Amino acid sequence: MPRFDPRSYPGPRPAGPVLVCDGEVVALDLDLDAWVGAARPHAGADAPGAAAPVLRRPGEVRFSVAYGSNASPGRLHDKGLDADGAVLLPARLRGYVPAFEARRTGYGAVPLTLVPEPGAVTDTWVLGLPAVATALLDRTEGRVPDHTPERVLAEEADGRFAPPGTYQLGRVGEVVVAGRWLLADALAYLPGRATRIQCDPRGRWRRWPEVDQTAARAHLERGGPSRPAPPVAAPVFGPWPPTPLR
Repeated sequence: MPRFDPRSYPGPRPAGPVLVCDGEVVALDLDLDAWVGAARPHAGADAPGAAAPVLRRPGEVRFSVAYGSNASPGRLHDKGLDADGAVLLPARLRGYVPAFEARRTGYGAVPLTLVPEPGAVTDTWVLGLPAVATALLDRTEGRVPDHTPERVLAEEADGRFAPPGTYQLGRVGEVVVAGRWLLADALAYLPGRATRIQCDPRGRWRRWPEVDQTAARAHLERGGPSRPAPPVAAPVFGPWPPTPLR
C-alpha cells in the first residue's frame, strides 16, 4: 500500500466495507461473523489456500465516526492502526458536517473536523478497532491529557500524532452503519477548544467535499476568514466506553 499523500487529504475511500491489516485491504463480507471473531493466521492474499485476515485480537471492537483521513486505509497503515486489523464500514450521520480547519497538520494537510449543522445528512464511515488500539488512536488525534514537553516535540515531528488538545472525544447521536446496524450514541473526534474552522465571508462553514484540499490550502495561505468551532455538546472523558452495533 502506498504511503498517504497529504495532497489527497482526506484521502481515497474504499469502495465498500473493508478490513485493513498490515497494509493489506480486503473486502469484507458483512454476512459473515469472522470479521469480529478470534484471530487466525494468514499467509497473504496470493498464497495458495490463504485465508483473509481478520481482527487479530478477539474481543469487543470499538467504533468511531471516521470523517477525515481515518477513513483512508493508507493513513491507517501509516499510523500503525492496522497492525491488529481495522474495519471500515459505510455509515450515515445526521446533524453534523465535515469542515476544513484553519491550520495544517504536522504532515502537511489541512484537516477536517465535524461541526453541528441542523438537518444535515452526511454519508461517511465508521472505523472499528480492537479495544487495545484506542490508546494509540487517541494519541494520533491529540486526545492525551498528560504529555511531557519532550514527548510532544517528538510526536509532532513524527507526523502521525496531533498535538495534545487537538481533538476531544464526543458523542454525536445515532449513526446508521452499512444500512443494517445502529450506533445509538456514536463517538467521534471533535474539535479542541482552540480550533478555528474555515468559513466564507458570510460565516458559512467551508465543507468537504464541496471544498477540496487544494482550495482549503489556498484559503489558508491567503488568510481567508475563519471562526471558532462550536463547543462540544457531549464530551467523553476517561477511557473509551463500549460502542456496540445494534
